[in-house]
Amino acid sequence: MAAKGREGHLERTAGEPRDADLHEVRLGRIDQVNERVRLFRLDLVSGPAKFLPGQWLDTYIPGVAKAGGFTITSAPSAALANPEPYLELAVQESPDNEPAAWLWRPVDEILGETLRVRVGGKFVFPPGDGVPNKVVFVAGGVGVNPLISMLSYIAEGHGRGVGDVRFLYASKLPRNGKLLDIVFLDRITGLFGEGKVKGEVKLYVTAAGDAVSQGTTSINGAQVQVQPRRLTLADVEAAIGEHRQDQGTVVYVCGPPTMTDELVEKLGPVMDPRRVLTERWW
Repeated sequence: MAAKGREGHLERTAGEPRDADLHEVRLGRIDQVNERVRLFRLDLVSGPAKFLPGQWLDTYIPGVAKAGGFTITSAPSAALANPEPYLELAVQESPDNEPAAWLWRPVDEILGETLRVRVGGKFVFPPGDGVPNKVVFVAGGVGVNPLISMLSYIAEGHGRGVGDVRFLYASKLPRNGKLLDIVFLDRITGLFGEGKVKGEVKLYVTAAGDAVSQGTTSINGAQVQVQPRRLTLADVEAAIGEHRQDQGTVVYVCGPPTMTDELVEKLGPVMDPRRVLTERWW
């Protein structure tokens, strides 16, 4: 998630845990996911690096006074890979955010540039009291970023004990009208379709006119329920099901401020608030 608002990322996250070490990374690859999001592969020049799924990077860019804050979207294993360890970021276009604007410069101007990064944040999987039995991920827009790292971590087998994952994803439809150009939908459905994660995927898509039809569609072998509307509290409650008082169930919520604040507040009476975890970057 890119840092926004009057305060800089470092000021707003001053109370968050962060590593002491800075790592040098090189912009090794840049992919345009859709008109709003770019995907960056940061090859580790000094590393490998360790992080927990859900954490972010203080990102220091040459010539930019303030550090940016962007969530790591790759699994922790990628940063330990041999011989090519890397970190991945998905950054939404944001002209008023100087670090994000730099990353949205023409690709040939920035590819190969060296940055410095530092790991931080406490919105992580697994939660502090151990691996849950059931996980409900609730993503809104680029709020999917920390959750895809967590899902990938579970899919690699590190979340042994997680028997049920519900992934609720609310997003705008890209201008080209292609569902698969919704950021990380291809990756999410692939993990479910290959059987690496057990559970279900539900997609809530807003678009102009009748661009999206309600129904169930197969994507990468996963059966995805598509709803042409906004995600609601009732959708989250249905995903939690009868396990709302079960201490083995945890809900992760990450998305735009209005959506996140509303869901977290309303989930308070529904289940133990300590089992509803969220990331706020505003």
